[in-house]
Amino acid sequence: MFDPYRRPTVAVVGAGIAGCTAAAECAFSGFDTTLFDRQDYIGGHLTSPEAANVSKRQHFRTPYLKLTRTDGTPRSVIAHLEAAVAKSGATFTARSEVTGAQWNADEGQWEVTVVRDGREHTELFDVLIRATGEPSPWIAVPGRKNISADELYLHNGIDVVGLPNALFVDYHTPDPKFDEKSWAVFEARGDYARRYVRQLEIRGPGALTVKPDKWRVQPGTVRGLKSVLVEFEPDVHDFTRAANHQAASRRPLQATAS
Repeated sequence: MFDPYRRPTVAVVGAGIAGCTAAAECAFSGFDTTLFDRQDYIGGHLTSPEAANVSKRQHFRTPYLKLTRTDGTPRSVIAHLEAAVAKSGATFTARSEVTGAQWNADEGQWEVTVVRDGREHTELFDVLIRATGEPSPWIAVPGRKNISADELYLHNGIDVVGLPNALFVDYHTPDPKFDEKSWAVFEARGDYARRYVRQLEIRGPGALTVKPDKWRVQPGTVRGLKSVLVEFEPDVHDFTRAANHQAASRRPLQATAS
């Protein structure tokens, strides 16, 4: 039985700097990506009336993400993020609160519950990326009802040990004042998210999980973090194919009469 090709889909929850970066990176690579946020606009804490000016150097370094100039004002940084998300093709879904995420092992996807305009619905995504900067009691840990996702360890500060197909790109980020170095962290994590999703495209529908004995703490410097996130390490992860999907098989070649 042949398994039809399925390009992974991505849900990013939280449209601040970290979420916009991860969403744009994944979408630029051709993955259908939806960026959810409770607010009407992209920008996270930058949309607050109390948001302070920042350095003019707060902008993307990655060429295909760096589409506008910034002048240090929150509005210019928001426009910078909006341009990257729009150009990438990611779908921004405003006024949408994600209230639940359950792992479906049969399909190898997250069932994400979203409330918008008072109506609740569920969507399926292959990869779940949290970028809310808040605890996530809405993420159910498979097989462990009495534990929160926020109690789990993170491999290299992003890859959740114990959750399949899940990344936390916002975890242990600096406070909202952020500096140039923290922006480099957002970009490193966004780039890793793109590489991570690509691995699922290669392997097919299923669960990609960190091997507990391969877990590594987050490096203590920005340079260290960038160095470990620049590539995806296949040997650090286990892969379990989704129950409803069979690996593609090949028919034996038939001898032809001469």
